[in-house]
Amino acid sequence: MEPQEVAAAAGVHPIELCVYSILSNNLDGIYQSVNDLRESQALLVVRLKQIRNLLKEEQEYYNEEEGLGVERERLEELELRVEKLTQKYKKLLADCV
Repeated sequence: MEPQEVAAAAGVHPIELCVYSILSNNLDGIYQSVNDLRESQALLVVRLKQIRNLLKEEQEYYNEEEGLGVERERLEELELRVEKLTQKYKKLLADCV
């Protein structure tokens, strides 16, 4: 069937049929582009979640290290105290003998 026959059978003017055909092709392209964007967006969201989780883990690691820093300082203070007490006991032992 010729386009004019199709247009006449449907009661549509040939120019309307051409305009519909052009718009239909553009709409299909737009629909495909929107679907591609949605897929890209979904992939980006997944990747952002992965990055966020990695950053959280790294932050927890650094926070833990800072907490260990306090414990290290306390341990160093205890080592100094033990060293001073050891020297004091050695001196007392030397004085007693």
